[in-house]
Amino acid sequence: MAMLDHLSVMVSMQVLEEKELLQIVGGINITASLLSAIVRGVNTIYEIGKSVGSALRRVQAGKICPV
Repeated sequence: MAMLDHLSVMVSMQVLEEKELLQIVGGINITASLLSAIVRGVNTIYEIGKSVGSALRRVQAGKICPV
């Protein structure tokens, strides 16, 4: 049933003229959750870099704990 409703909407769609197309306004909203995800991603990359750098420094200095 939902498929038939979807098809009926598609059939009733009309082609917009250029003047109408120019009036369409769109954009992106930066939400708190998006900013939070970006900050968490940057922090994760920073922590990975810090860990890799520390490991490289310990290997180079020969201060590796035996396993």
